Amino acid sequence: MSQLYEISEVAQQNGKNGKPCWLIIKGNVYDVTKFLGEHPGGGEALLEYGGKDATKAFKQAGHSSDAEKDLKNYKIGEINSAAPIQVQPTSNGAAKPAAHTISRRSRTREEELLRFCCC
Repeated sequence: MSQLYEISEVAQQNGKNGKPCWLIIKGNVYDVTKFLGEHPGGGEALLEYGGKDATKAFKQAGHSSDAEKDLKNYKIGEINSAAPIQVQPTSNGAAKPAAHTISRRSRTREEELLRFCCC
């Protein structure tokens, strides 16, 4: 079983002030610290997404199949998608998501299939 990380844990590893640079891509967590100097687009491209979800940027960059294979070398775990959602009651007693929490939506069929990707 893969190591599970909370989004807040990944956010702390943003590559700044001597910290490692972790990225989230397709629900997986990657430590790309050692790859910063080797990235063809430059380390700054990775640091821009340090501690964040870089899935959309990764897809838009048009990475080769070799790049996708190489990414596996940097995987350190996955995002804990089973974490409970925190809610706060409103003044009228109804619950709503807290301002500091991430609301979860139902995944599309494509997103579900991507979660089972081997990378």
